[in-house]
Amino acid sequence: MKKGILLTALLFALPLPALAQRADAEQPLVMTVLNRTAAAEAEAGAPRADTTARPGDVLRYRVTFTNRTDGPVQGVVLSNPLPPTIALVGGSVRSSRDDVQVEYSADGGRTWAAEPTEEVLVDGRRVRRPIPPERFTNVRWTVRGAVQPRDTVTADYDTRIRLDSAQ
Repeated sequence: MKKGILLTALLFALPLPALAQRADAEQPLVMTVLNRTAAAEAEAGAPRADTTARPGDVLRYRVTFTNRTDGPVQGVVLSNPLPPTIALVGGSVRSSRDDVQVEYSADGGRTWAAEPTEEVLVDGRRVRRPIPPERFTNVRWTVRGAVQPRDTVTADYDTRIRLDSAQ
């Protein structure tokens, strides 16, 4: 049984298309991106003249891992950095499997938690509070069970292009 696979899809290298961009379907790791805002505009009869993603647009990222080996694979981890130009949309993170643990980092991947918190001063007292999803820097999915041959695991999340990311 193969163990310890860490798969990272680098978002920094991805263009921000208006519709899904798909890599070779024979690859074990594929990322697609759908501009949900542009898709909704097209469905409403107001398609964009160009395919440029704009500040404020919501992008849905889907990472798909397929076990292309002949045996089960243990320890699959899908990990994604979130560039500073996008913000994670709270409540949008999903997986195709029930045995997946989702964790977030707000410090570039140094620490991880299902619900990251920070310590702040409020009226002279130290208080722990949740860190809002738009401040997360990374998201990862850890598959607790084995991924059987030719089975897939998908992980989805929505982001919003920050308004201050216009160039």
